Amino acid sequence: MEQVKRKGRLGKKDGLMAFAFLLLLCLASFLFLSVFSYFTTPFSTCDNGRDAAFFRLVGQGMTKGHLPYRDFFDMKGPFLFFIEYTGQRLSYGRLGIFILQWLNLFLTLLLICRIFSRCGVLNRLLQIGLLLPLAFVASFTFEGGNLTEEFSLIPIFSCLLLSLSFFEMSEKGNEFWQMRMFRCAGAWFGFCFGLLLMIRVTNAALICAMVFVVLISLTKDRKYRQLGVCAGMFIVGLLLSLLPTVWYYSRKGLLNDLLNAVFVLGFRYSEEKTFGQHMTEMILGNRRQLLLLLAVPCGIPLLLRWKTWRERLLVISGALFTFFAVASGNNYTHYYTLAIPLIVLCEIAAADSLQTKIDKRGVIAAVLAVIMLLSQASVFKLYLMRAYSHLFRQDSYHTAQDVKDVSSRIPEEDYGSVYCYNIEPAWYTYADLFPCIKYCGWQNHYIALMPEIYDDLKRTFEDSPPAWLVLPEYLGSIPSFLEERLGKDYRISYENESYILYHYTGQHSG
Repeated sequence: MEQVKRKGRLGKKDGLMAFAFLLLLCLASFLFLSVFSYFTTPFSTCDNGRDAAFFRLVGQGMTKGHLPYRDFFDMKGPFLFFIEYTGQRLSYGRLGIFILQWLNLFLTLLLICRIFSRCGVLNRLLQIGLLLPLAFVASFTFEGGNLTEEFSLIPIFSCLLLSLSFFEMSEKGNEFWQMRMFRCAGAWFGFCFGLLLMIRVTNAALICAMVFVVLISLTKDRKYRQLGVCAGMFIVGLLLSLLPTVWYYSRKGLLNDLLNAVFVLGFRYSEEKTFGQHMTEMILGNRRQLLLLLAVPCGIPLLLRWKTWRERLLVISGALFTFFAVASGNNYTHYYTLAIPLIVLCEIAAADSLQTKIDKRGVIAAVLAVIMLLSQASVFKLYLMRAYSHLFRQDSYHTAQDVKDVSSRIPEEDYGSVYCYNIEPAWYTYADLFPCIKYCGWQNHYIALMPEIYDDLKRTFEDSPPAWLVLPEYLGSIPSFLEERLGKDYRISYENESYILYHYTGQHSG
């Protein structure tokens, strides 16, 4: 009887420790985002960001009946905007999306700790220690928060957990795909791939690497029937994630608009520079030290001869797939959030090595890890100072005040007929207005990629010109059809140090 009571007390203690650990992860997620997600943190309102502000703007618009690709034009997928919409339904403004980010990061940390435990890192203090380098990297790769890579971590880490389980059971000779708990693993891979396809397709790079290694593993083991089942279930999962989107946008008559924006514009965006230009920018550009976030996590597991050939092939292919995914864009810092899962594998390999013995290879691996982290010190300092200024020097940001100064001159009855050109879409979030034309940001860039946008804009200004036009104080390059109307059909109504507000006074053909 006494033994039973002792076991009960130990079980209760373990439960309390597990609960305390969950609370710690929840609190850590909140504190981290409060500081480093400075575009959405409720403790700062001075700056809504660039892409982050546009994504939030779309989510806010969806709560008012607006739709992506009909009322907002962008190459990001519809699932991202559904996330933004959900956040705005929770709480309109910064707080809503912050709450979703908080939940997203908390669940991501849970998955990472589950991966640690699965790979033999059971000590909670060690797990917390291994999370610190990840937080260091995320502090600058999140780039102010509310970007696509951040919301891609849960699908990636959930698939990584399944992959590592598959590798372990394959090594032990277990029939992984015949076990009940893993029957739908292939479908989950397909479902997650579809989700990332509908956020930003390049974010699925590591899932592609996992699928590649599973394919090689099953082929090597001559498990062709299981391979067929996995492929079939992958397709089922992919369809389950895509069909609701296809059905919804087809029903709205916007499927072609979606495909044109997400895939046509996205392809032209990636093809804007040659492969050589992308490589030069990555290797010789001012962000070249970020490449170590891919190279070192790939090298350390190989150096330590971590686990089996499957895990080592995963880190190699994962680094390569992620490298080419990053190279397909403009090498922005936030792309390297995709390196965090690779760093997790690197940490597990190092922890596994330390638990056995410390040899020459382990010392070299430790030196490489330190070099990787120290090489990012300047980037970390830059983003730490940005976070500090957003939290404690908010009076140095004047954009919101300048926008409100201009937008307050627009009559309420004209709120649905306001358009900005050569101005970041964040303008609308400060003014609490929505654009009357879907091409509401980065117009010159998008016109260069898709010249047909020029014709659409010209036709709109001829048929139903906006009542109010906002341009930056420094006009920059504007389309000829718009330049011809300034001072003629559009007269200056008000201007401040940042913006010029024009009022339409002419006649239009419509």
